[in-house]
Amino acid sequence: MLEQNHDDLKIGELPELRIVSTQQIVFHEEPDIERVARLVERFSADGVLKNPPVVARTKRDSRLILLDGANRVTALRKLDFPDVLVQEVDLEDPKLILHHWHHALEHLSREKLIEHARNIDGVTVEEADLPGETPGLLCWIAFDEGDAVTVLGSEDLLKRVEQLRAFTSLYHKHAYMDRVSYTNLEHLRRNYQYFTAIVSFPGFNKEELLALTDAGVLLPSGVSRVLLPKRALRFNLHLDMLRSRLSLEEKNLWLQETIQQKIADKSIRFYREPTFFFDE
Repeated sequence: MLEQNHDDLKIGELPELRIVSTQQIVFHEEPDIERVARLVERFSADGVLKNPPVVARTKRDSRLILLDGANRVTALRKLDFPDVLVQEVDLEDPKLILHHWHHALEHLSREKLIEHARNIDGVTVEEADLPGETPGLLCWIAFDEGDAVTVLGSEDLLKRVEQLRAFTSLYHKHAYMDRVSYTNLEHLRRNYQYFTAIVSFPGFNKEELLALTDAGVLLPSGVSRVLLPKRALRFNLHLDMLRSRLSLEEKNLWLQETIQQKIADKSIRFYREPTFFFDE
């Protein structure tokens, strides 16, 4: 059996890109206000949207659930852009995987983290290793010293998410936090000079995502992570097009013509291997 050839670019294999109204998009997690502020400055300065946010369509209604790009969409809304370029995916696609980030913390002590968690109504903290499918699991925290605790909350989804927001609010305000995809303590100590803890979260499935958006309850910033079958990056859309008086139909016609021109110019590349960006 021949290995699938990814060298021949076909229009049907490209990610699905579309320009939509920013008001059609429904958030499932909070934006990071500091990152939003930086994006507002950057969009105002260079006028370019590098990477399209990712939205999911469902069979239930016309809403587009924002899977990735809460900060970008919020920044564009603050700048009064009516429309945005998005990558659209099918929420029911089995190759679309909802995952989660870990939060690497600096400058925040073990005692302060545990005290804060225990002060949240309905939350308990247990000395424990990484749990399995524990009902009511909010998160698991591993500390620089090597010990770990499990933070438990409500078994009710909406209540548990509110507790999770209350817990993460501590370090979103008072400590340095970075989203990471690994939990190896040795690597974390090497990469973060003042590393104190790594916070890991249980994943949220697609049914839970729909339940949260139906209820208007947002996950904390930087918790959910989406793994796509394919992702569009570095489209570098000039924002003047989004603010133009053209209709959405005309903007999308321009978009398809632009994509066809990029194909003709051989300016689209597919990288099969895991890729690291050093300019985010």
